[in-house]
Order: sequence, then structure tokens, then C-alpha cells
Amino acid sequence: MDTEDEVRQFVHDYGEVFSTADPEAIAAHFHEPAMLVGGRVRVLETRQDVQALFTAVLDGLVERGYDRSAADEVAVEAVGEDRARARVQWVRYTADGVLERLTTTHVFRRTDDGWKMVVLMPHG
Repeated sequence: MDTEDEVRQFVHDYGEVFSTADPEAIAAHFHEPAMLVGGRVRVLETRQDVQALFTAVLDGLVERGYDRSAADEVAVEAVGEDRARARVQWVRYTADGVLERLTTTHVFRRTDDGWKMVVLMPHG
């Protein structure tokens, strides 16, 4: 499997783990420190910082009826053997239908523990 296929598989696996709404399991997909680049840049120094972020995100989603997420489109570009970036079109679902669509851009790094997310940038 080449780098781009490995990262596509990572994104798919991340979507499945995100759907479990388990902040600890989600945080395991990140390399610390990590960055969340949104309206402001937030550096997530520790695994606990990542867990706290996703606890808040998931609480908000569950209040809105969140059930699961799926990657609808994944465009990956390898930037060497140990780095890649991806643009992902996500669909978040309720039990009855689509909750929202979200696009994210990610930067990944291959570590001794496999691929990990270093940058998460949600947008449009």
C-alpha cells in the first residue's frame, strides 16, 4: 500500500472512531503537539488537550442529534514518505438523515505508531 492509500485508510478509520463519540479514542489519532486551525489557531500540547477539545465538540454534536460521520470524498497528496495532506468532505448524520456537511484539511505524519494527525483545519 502506498502513502496515499495508507492515509485514505487512516481517514476512513478516523471517521469510524469519531462516530463512536469517544474522545479518548479520537485523541489517539493525533500527534501531540497538534494544531486546530479555525477562527483562531489552537495548539493542543497534550493528549488531554485533544481529548478536552473533542469532548466539547462531541457534546455539541450529540445535543444536535449526531449519530455518525462518514468521509464522502478524500483527496490525499503525499509530501514525502512520512508526511501527507488531505482534504476531506465529511457528512455528519443523525439517525434520520444528514445533520451537516463539513470540509476539513489535514496534515499527517507517519510515526512509529503509524499515521497521526498533526493539523486539523475545518472549513466551508
